[in-house]
Amino acid sequence: MSQVISFEAFRPSPRYDEIVWTEARIEEGTTVSGPWTLLETIPLDPLDADPANPATRDFTTELASEDLDLWYRIIFVDATGDVAQPTIPIQNSSLQSIYASVDELARILKIRAPTTAQRAAMNRVLVAAAAEINDEIDLPAESELSGFHLRIAETVNLERAVEHWRQQEAPFGLLGLGTEFGGGVERTARDSWERHAHKLAPLKQQWGLA
Repeated sequence: MSQVISFEAFRPSPRYDEIVWTEARIEEGTTVSGPWTLLETIPLDPLDADPANPATRDFTTELASEDLDLWYRIIFVDATGDVAQPTIPIQNSSLQSIYASVDELARILKIRAPTTAQRAAMNRVLVAAAAEINDEIDLPAESELSGFHLRIAETVNLERAVEHWRQQEAPFGLLGLGTEFGGGVERTARDSWERHAHKLAPLKQQWGLA
């Protein structure tokens, strides 16, 4: 028996050669580093009008194994068979859409060649930040962010993920900036989410009761 798994808001890498991605390969692995088995190849429809600004994509496969501890990744392919770097492996027990990519976070953190473990950790903090965003804006299940609202969510996703990343290595209340941020330490605000919530205010689609 197979399991149905959905992947939400996966964005292929931008291309500046005017060649579009045409397919997405869904692969399944027993560990975060594989080995990988191709489950199915899904044609992208519609194709991106601007390959430099690719759209986010949602996928569903009915071919996943029943095991709840497996890992999944997506590889985008163009019409000539060239492939993009695989997306960060995600365990099926913790699939969660994110608004920004691991590559963007790595650039901000100035990690030029992140290891598989680092990329998995960066995905984890992006997922945590995205969950906070979704909880804050209370977006209806049938709705989707777009335009400048999506840009705001992407920005907050990255900013909050940076905070989570730095807090992993620091005592509570203190953040070591490291050489890439000028060295030294800074003290976090008592409510570090408040400024993010203020930035997300235009995105709120539903307002809960106080």
